[in-house]
Amino acid sequence: MKPKNILLYVDASKESRAALDVAVDYSGLESTIIAVNVVNRQTVIQLTRSGEKSLAEAEVELEENGWCYLYDAEETAKSAGAQIVILQESGYPEEVLPRLASEYGVDLIIIGHAPGLGQASLAQQLIEHAPCAVLVVK
Repeated sequence: MKPKNILLYVDASKESRAALDVAVDYSGLESTIIAVNVVNRQTVIQLTRSGEKSLAEAEVELEENGWCYLYDAEETAKSAGAQIVILQESGYPEEVLPRLASEYGVDLIIIGHAPGLGQASLAQQLIEHAPCAVLVVK
């Protein structure tokens, strides 16, 4: 049985792109992909530590980049005939994704796993706290 609602975490990694392909494959005529990019507060703080950008500049840059990833995901999914909704949230992915999964009645969360970029921790957090199944794509 195909999941009705799939939550897809979208970021800049090639693994995220692979996760998009899996989400499109898993989706069916009755399925909706909910693609979300999270403007990670931790990343915003890290970008400001160098002193080259203000907090606001770093956040705007990450928001703009995130929308680019989301628009690309939307185009890819629609080209394949999949239904997709795109969202951007601020916060910490390990908190935002389970909350959205509950709010949208998600059956499956799909994330890409980029070794060495903290994704293992995110995958572990989601497996422990998500209200649904989690699929990690390498």
